[in-house]
Amino acid sequence: MATLVSMKLSKADREKSLGGLGPSMSEDGPTYPYGLNVSLEEAAIAKLGIDLPKVGTAMTLIATVDVTSVSSNEHAGGQRRTVSLQITDLCLEAGAGKAETEVLYNGDKAERTA
Repeated sequence: MATLVSMKLSKADREKSLGGLGPSMSEDGPTYPYGLNVSLEEAAIAKLGIDLPKVGTAMTLIATVDVTSVSSNEHAGGQRRTVSLQITDLCLEAGAGKAETEVLYNGDKAERTA
C-alpha cells in the first residue's frame, strides 16, 4: 500500500524560499513547493467529465507519468536533484483519503490506498 506524504513546507522552508526576507514574511510565503500545482484547462476538464468543484474541495488525483528528465548537480551549497514528470493519464475523483483503488502499473495489478 502506498503512503501519502504531505508536501507542505515547514515555516523554516517557507522563510528560505523567500530569500531571507525575514520570518514575518514567511506567513505570506508558499504553502507547497513550486511545481506541485497542476492546472486543468477547459479541454482537460471536459475530457475528465467533471463539474467545477468549489474552492477548498478535497479530491483524489491518480496519475500515470513519464519521466521526462533527471538531473543531479553538486555545488558549494550541497546537492540538488530534480526529476521532471509529464502526466500522461489522469483520473480525478471527488473525495480524498481512504478510498481503495486498483492500480495497474506495467500490467501488474497492485492495491493501493489513495
